Amino acid sequence: MLSFKIGLHLLIASLVAFHLLPSPVACDDEGKNLLHDVNIYRKVMNLPVLDESAKASCLAEEIAEDLADMHCETFRDYYPTPGNNSKIPNFQKNLAKCSIEINTTTDGVIMPLCVPKLNHDVLFSNYTKSNRFTKYLNNSKYNIAGVGTEDDWMVFIVGTNSSSANFSSSSSRLAHLSKPHLLMLAFFFTTLLLFFN
Repeated sequence: MLSFKIGLHLLIASLVAFHLLPSPVACDDEGKNLLHDVNIYRKVMNLPVLDESAKASCLAEEIAEDLADMHCETFRDYYPTPGNNSKIPNFQKNLAKCSIEINTTTDGVIMPLCVPKLNHDVLFSNYTKSNRFTKYLNNSKYNIAGVGTEDDWMVFIVGTNSSSANFSSSSSRLAHLSKPHLLMLAFFFTTLLLFFN
């Protein structure tokens, strides 16, 4: 009976702790709202909606953090082009941090934009009316996206399900989980074993 009570308490504690850990891909509300509105825009244009990619969002967040201290005028230096954008600060380091293989991003497009206070209307207008971005957002081959924000910077990434633009890696599906999440998952399953023994 004592092992049942201990197992039950451990199970409840592990569930609570697991839910309190931050999500491995936490996108700011501005990013989620922009992705939602871009998907509505794409539906109106009879284009497929963009599914959010965890790895593309991770990369977008990392890039946004690196751009946060830069002046808005510098966004013109990061003209979106498919493939490896060597002008983006710490690009290789951020690919590694997000467990992305460089050869799975050659057709992906990174679109940084700086807008004071991330004004939603201005962001949406820039992404959907500027030829700088519309040639990618209006292209039906792109069907995955990642978004990240930091201060006045929004980073919107698009990719495809093809092997050259899907922001994947050759590692397992559990690779996107952080170490605390993996430890908590192991603790949770150990608790389940104790609970049912």
